Order: sequence, then C-alpha cells, then structure tokens
Amino acid sequence: MDEESQSKVGKLSDTLYSRTRYKDPQNKRTPVREVETGEVDEQWQGPGLDEILSRERLITEKRPLMKKFFIFSLLFFLATIVVAGLIFLGGTNFISSKNVEVNIVGPTSVSAGEALELGLTVKNANNSDLELVKLSIQYPQGSKNPENTGEALTFTKEDIGTIKAGDEAARTVRMVLIGARGETKEIKFSVEYHVKGSNATFYKDKLYEMTIGEEPLTLSVESPDSVTSGDEFTTTLTLALNSTEPLKNVMLRAEYPYGYSALSATPEAVANGNVWALGDFAPGKKATIKIRGKLLGENQEERTFRFYVGVSDNGSLNPDFKSIIISRQNTVAIARPSIGLSAKLNGDGSAVYVAPAGRVVTVSLNFQNNLPDKILNPRLELRLSGAALDKSSISVQNNGFYDSANNRITWTILNSAGSPELLPGQGGTVSASFASLPQEAISGVNRDIALEYSLSASPVGGSKALSVSDSRTVRIAAQVTLAAKDYYSIGPFTNSGPIPPQVEKETTYTVIWNVGNTQGDIADAKVTGKLGPGVKWLIAHSSLSEDISYDVNANTVTWSLGTLSSGSGFSSAGREVSFQVGLTPSVSQIGTAPNLVTGIVFSGTDTLSGSAVTVTSAPMTTKLLNDPAFIQGNDIVVK
Repeated sequence: MDEESQSKVGKLSDTLYSRTRYKDPQNKRTPVREVETGEVDEQWQGPGLDEILSRERLITEKRPLMKKFFIFSLLFFLATIVVAGLIFLGGTNFISSKNVEVNIVGPTSVSAGEALELGLTVKNANNSDLELVKLSIQYPQGSKNPENTGEALTFTKEDIGTIKAGDEAARTVRMVLIGARGETKEIKFSVEYHVKGSNATFYKDKLYEMTIGEEPLTLSVESPDSVTSGDEFTTTLTLALNSTEPLKNVMLRAEYPYGYSALSATPEAVANGNVWALGDFAPGKKATIKIRGKLLGENQEERTFRFYVGVSDNGSLNPDFKSIIISRQNTVAIARPSIGLSAKLNGDGSAVYVAPAGRVVTVSLNFQNNLPDKILNPRLELRLSGAALDKSSISVQNNGFYDSANNRITWTILNSAGSPELLPGQGGTVSASFASLPQEAISGVNRDIALEYSLSASPVGGSKALSVSDSRTVRIAAQVTLAAKDYYSIGPFTNSGPIPPQVEKETTYTVIWNVGNTQGDIADAKVTGKLGPGVKWLIAHSSLSEDISYDVNANTVTWSLGTLSSGSGFSSAGREVSFQVGLTPSVSQIGTAPNLVTGIVFSGTDTLSGSAVTVTSAPMTTKLLNDPAFIQGNDIVVK
C-alpha cells in the first residue's frame, strides 16, 4: 500500500476512534418519533396476576376429572348395547331368532293341477326351549286341497307344541297349484313361538317360490279363418286333461268380440251365454263345446275371440273365476259378402222393431253387387208371417208382386238399362208396407210379425248360384188402458161438504182408477198421481187386495200393481182401486174448477218386447162429468 493510501486510512481510523475529533455523518438519518407511554407498574407480581394464575391452575386441575367421567359413560353405554345384543341375538342361556331355522325342501316347479309336496323343518339351535310353537301357511291364489281339488286353500295354522333346545320339528305340506304356464307362485311360511318367562310372541318367516310348469289341460280352437259379415259359422272348442291327477270344477269362459252374436251352443252355457261348467276331469277325459253365431263388421276387419279355462272356488259357478289354467285366442277376418243385403223398418235397423197395434210399418230392402263381375237374373223375395199380420194392409212398391196365398212379395231386379243384371258395385232399394190387426183382434200370446228376405242371382260363367238371406221381427206392443174418474154422489164412499165447493169448507170426493191390458204381461206396473192444491188424502180406499200408498212429503198417491196380466179388463176382470180425498178451497180459487189429482201416469215393462209402457191420463178436477148427479156449474168454487 502506498503512503498516500496509508495516510487516508490512518486519518479515518483516528476520526472513528477519537473522542475529540468525532464528526457527524454528512447524510443524517430521519430521527425516530418519540411516543408517549403511560406509567408501567414495576410490581409484576401484583394481586391481579396472582388471581389469574390461580384460576388457570384450577381449570387445569378440573379437566382430567370431566374427561374420565365422559370416558366412563361411553364405556358403560357400549357395554349396555353389547349385553342387549347378547340377550336378543345370541349368547349362553338366551333365545336368538337367528338360531331358529325354517328349512323347506321341494321342487322349484310343478305342473298345474298336480299335487305338490314340500318337506318343512323348524330347527331350534338355541340353548332354551321354544314353547307354544305354531306353523302358519299363506297359500297363493289358485291353491287347492289335494284330497279334494274342489276346495280352495287360502290359509292354515297348525300347533306344533314345544321344540326342545337343539331339536327340530318336521312337517309335510301338500297342495295343488292352479295357474298358467310360467307363472310364479309364492308360499309364505310363518313360525310363531314363545320363550319361557316372557309373554312376548316371536316370529320367523320364510318365503318359498314355485313356478308353474306344464299345463294339465289342452285347449284347441277350430273356426273359419274368415267369414262373411252376417253369415253364421261354428266355433269348436276341445278340452282334454293330460295330467295323471284329476281336476275338479273345471270351467270355461268365452269373451266375444264386438259385432259377434252367439245364436246357440252345445252344451248350453250356464251363465251370461259365455260360461260353461264342465265338471270334474279324470285322466283322459275330453269335452267339446260348439258355439254357433254370426259376426258383423266391415270388409277386411279382424275380430279376436278369447277363451279362458280354470277352476271355480269351492264348487261355485262364478263366471268371474280367478284361477285360470290356460287361455287361448282366435282371430277371425271379416270378408265382404258377395251380395250386400240389409233391411230397415220405418228407418230402424234393429233386429226387433216394436210397434203399437195397427201402425203402418214400411220395410226398405237395400241390395248391392260386391263381386268384381256382374250377376245375372237377380231376384229379391220378402215373406211375411204371423197371426197379428193384417194381410189387407200389405202394399208393394217398385214393381213388386204380392202373392197373398203365400204371403210372399217378389221383385225382379233390373238395372238402369232394363236388363236383369247387376254390374259390379250396382245396387238399389225396394220397399213394401204393412200393418198389424187392431189390438182387439189380436189373439194368442205371440204378437210377432216375422220378415224373412233373400236375394238370389247367377254369377257370370254359370257356376254355383249365389244367395244371401236375413230376417227381422216386428213385435206388437201391449196396449194398456187407463181410466181415471171422480164422483161425489156415487161410489164406495159417502161424501160430504158443499156442492159447489165453498171457500174454506171441505168437500170430499171419490177417485177411481181402472187399468186394463190387451195382450202380454206388464211387469212392475204402477199408477202415480199428485194431489192438487188444497187437497188432502183421507186414507180410505176400497180394495184391501190392492197396494196403494200416499207419500205426504211428495203429496203423491202410488198404486203398485206388480204384474198386470195379459187380457186384464178384456178377457178377464180389470184392476181397479178407489180412494177418497178432501178439498178445502182458498179465496184464490174462487171461480175455478180446482184440480183434485194431476200427473196421472201408468208405467211398466212389456215382458214380451222388453219395451217400456207408459200411459197418461188427463187431470181430475171438480168437474165430475161421470157423476150422474153432476150439474154444470157445480164444479166452480164459490165464496
């Protein structure tokens, strides 16, 4: 180091360490701002601090005690749960439901109708006895008693008694299951038992599933694949038992499609025209049912028939039997008839047309060629029959001819060119009219007029002749007569009071109702009427054999006749009833002939036609036109 540098270092050193030659730095730092502070107590061990430290030591001393108490409580709770679990779920000298075993040995599927046998054991693996043990079985729908398959099984309960510790009880359960193939049946077994020293009842359940295998019956359905709308056809059902076990109370139910009418069946149905009771089936037995009917519908429509075979419960003939073994369905197509033919009676297309005696009935016959080729020499024929027909009333239109000897009307059908043929799609309408005899001239029970009509023609090429036919019925309705008359001077009662009637004074009158019936019984017959203002029922009536009553709330008199027999009032005595009423006119009725009974109506049902019969009568007033002593003006109320 040179002298100059040593000189500078020496000077700096002298300056730094010299007490007399100290010089302030040229760059002074910003001084620290002074902050006033309060007085601080020099005594750190004052009373306040001692108190705080004492409290902290106390809390520290308490915490271990609370912790120990919490741990003890938790351990006690866990021990309680363990003990309870041992009591209920197992352990020495305790009963556990897990140690009660219900075991079932048997097949997983069975043929419907065959006897099913299941082996059941109840094992007690506990160290204590099971007392008052009972076995309950809840059977599925369609279960039968194997000893008598006509008896349904729903629920059974059997006493087993006591099952010793480590012992078991065995039972054999037998039943017959009825159901469709592939159907799963569920059998519920329930064991009920008690333990010594307890009144509680314990249960152990077991479910056992069984699948229905082969069907014990075979059902075949034979019918045409297609039918012409309106044509009759036969459906044949054949039922056979292919099981080795007999089957009791076999039933068959048919469900017909819309438009189908069952005309007859062999054997006849036992309920609703579609349920057959076929009885008991032994191995090898067969049964055949033939159903004849007709199906109406449009061209190319399809209708489905459904048939169900099952067994009835406890031998009952319930058409809605639930235990179904087998079901089949059969579809029939509808083809348009080669010749369309229909009839309407006074515009009504019903099979049975109800008309009163003497009414003129117009029958309209509509026809059409539905074939792709023309038909030759079409001929339409209508035949009328019935004792009620008035032959003199028959009138024929559209160039038809009436053969009175045979009651037959014929039409030779011509096309628009005058030729005896109908081209494809061509058709037309012909008509005739007739009436029945007057009501009093109709005798006998049968009051029907039958109409049978047909159309025949030859197809082009000279093959088999074509023919289509149908029928309708005109049913003559019963004619009921209703007479309502009132009297003062005559009749079964002695009447009193002023004539003409006076205001606020009572005058009594006799009312007589009489009904008659020409032909056919009328069921549920009755006559009703309502009493007029100021009129009261006087209870008295003439015939104890007739049922007549008065409803005070409705102010209505009702005569219940029950069945009004055919010929009543004509070939035999009519039905009649009399009763008495009292009229007390008010001031507002002065100058009038008050109504005694209004709204008089006869109602009932014609048992032959099934139609409702209603006849009304005019109101009955104080104008006693049938009373021989009546004088004009005696009906008017005076003051």
